[in-house]
Amino acid sequence: MAEKLIAQKFGGTSVASPESRQRVVGHIRRAVAEGYSPVVVVSAMGRRGAPYATDTLLDLIRAHGEPVDGRDEDLIFHCGEIISAAIMSHLLKMDGLRAVALTGGQARIYTDGRWRRSGIVRIDPSRLLEHVRRGEIPVVTGGQGVSVDRGDVTILGRGASDTSGVALGVAVGAEVVEIYTDVPGVAIADPRVVPQARFLKEIGYDSMYEMGIFGARVMHPGAVRIGQRGNVPVVCRSTFDDAPGTRIAVDEAGAELMGIPSLGPVELLAVRGGLPSGLRPEDVYDQYAGVAMKGADDVTVVAASPDWRPALESGLRGQGCGVERLAGDQSLVSLVGSAAFVTRSFGRAQSLLVELGIEPVFSEQAEIRSTFAVPQAEAPRVVRAFHETFAH
Repeated sequence: MAEKLIAQKFGGTSVASPESRQRVVGHIRRAVAEGYSPVVVVSAMGRRGAPYATDTLLDLIRAHGEPVDGRDEDLIFHCGEIISAAIMSHLLKMDGLRAVALTGGQARIYTDGRWRRSGIVRIDPSRLLEHVRRGEIPVVTGGQGVSVDRGDVTILGRGASDTSGVALGVAVGAEVVEIYTDVPGVAIADPRVVPQARFLKEIGYDSMYEMGIFGARVMHPGAVRIGQRGNVPVVCRSTFDDAPGTRIAVDEAGAELMGIPSLGPVELLAVRGGLPSGLRPEDVYDQYAGVAMKGADDVTVVAASPDWRPALESGLRGQGCGVERLAGDQSLVSLVGSAAFVTRSFGRAQSLLVELGIEPVFSEQAEIRSTFAVPQAEAPRVVRAFHETFAH
């Protein structure tokens, strides 16, 4: 195989059926034909209800009672990806390509050992590169590794196969990382809410990070930051067509509106005095899947899903924070774009909400994003109104 490398990550819908798995083989074969040596990362097959989907496996263990011990949950969590990796490795061999299936631990992804949302400490790419030198395609289980201290299987969090794909791409020195899903790239708004929303040809790392944190589901935000730090471009593509997708690279110059993400349902908490020393907004997301925003008078407003809110609230109180519940059943609707656009559009967005008869519980104007907390039921109407007003 050639010396230039590409990392390709395939999501759950990409490996869910025999037909989609053959399309995966086709994308890998195309990369080889273009002179690349692929390193492949796969998610578990399908979604809840499919026999080997992650949620199906989690439902199986939770059916016997909750709470589930974190170690047990991570252990069953990683089984679906193992099945996917073995099957995709076999299919590649049946198509005449040499391949080898590897767990995250066998690929030498080492983590900090936290259950459910572990962080990558380091990656030793030597085994992957040895397989590549032997002309083999590594097929690695997504979203998992092993703890540095004990070698326990740990999960990087929901949707973290993206993180594995980009992190492995950076570690092996890939020229590009491709993230394959069931959509042809990053849309300016959720096409299920705004069917006419256009797909972007390119978006900057910072804008894509904000989009991901605030609700765009195309790519895991942590993966965006890893690609940015490693200076490796990431392309979001569809498994089901040959469209070029959306390229995530250096931040765009002079761009206006990049996206209108929506995140919900969430519950809002007010943290008096701000976040504790040493706890960054990124840490809130990494540890609790929560979103931290700057409020007035030294107050941080944190949004989290109903499932994660108790753990987040308990964690903040445990660090001595004064925490108050602001509201439940909310959605965060945001405008992501250039700093000039955000400044110029913030007042118009507020006026538009008044015209719609919606009073946001909270709003924030950040550098390249403005965000409004609105009732969950009203979020689609707000997204459509923002799109009609700002997406010229």
